[in-house]
Amino acid sequence: MGLLLGLFVSGTAAGTLGALLGLGGGIFLVPVLTLVFGLPVRVAVGASLVGVIATSAGVAVASSEESGADVPLGLRLEIATAAGAVLGGLVGAFIPPRALSIVFALVVFGTAAYTLVKARQGDGHDEAMYRRDYVPRRWGLGVTVSSLAGAVSGLLGVGGGFIKVPAMYAVMGVPLGIATATSNFMVGITAAASVFVYLGRGDVRPLVTVPTAMGVFLGALLGSALQARMKVGALRVVLVALMLAIGVQMLWKGF
Repeated sequence: MGLLLGLFVSGTAAGTLGALLGLGGGIFLVPVLTLVFGLPVRVAVGASLVGVIATSAGVAVASSEESGADVPLGLRLEIATAAGAVLGGLVGAFIPPRALSIVFALVVFGTAAYTLVKARQGDGHDEAMYRRDYVPRRWGLGVTVSSLAGAVSGLLGVGGGFIKVPAMYAVMGVPLGIATATSNFMVGITAAASVFVYLGRGDVRPLVTVPTAMGVFLGALLGSALQARMKVGALRVVLVALMLAIGVQMLWKGF
């Protein structure tokens, strides 16, 4: 009973952060399930993929017409992300792991810096979390960065949401709240395509996955409600802080 409750609480925390930042929650779940609960990596990834789908579903349920994902934008960028993931998976076999970690860290640091620079160019106090009167710009650069996010996913086995959100927000001019919802929509598609592989191998175990996914779904509802009450500047600080923490961790692994 204690294990099921722990999985539920962990899922709730991951779903809250995943919905809040547009990351799907998988980047938090896998370390927790492996390090804290001692689960095999494949089982943890299987549960994480179902959790990501639950996050995407929870965000969709909690979102209004104003705060929901930009589906046409997400579908177009997802094509570039998928292509990048395939390329990254193929290239990853020929690149030393340490070099991958260093390149990954540099990409994350660059994305965080660009996000802060773009924020300083505008007036963050008056910036709306959600609005529908925007027109995505810099498509070429946005698609390129999405491909890079996919390549990072294929190379290192992590979700690219922490790159997709800044790309849509800082590069393409998408409101931050819409960018996080769209990112959750995109990672949900990717997870749905991947989970069948783990299901077929028997790595999706109900006693682990069900309580975790239930917690993630509840957390996604909480994260969406919390985001609606946050200011753009505060959410941006949390996103950049997370990117820097991930970058430092990967740089440490590289050296």
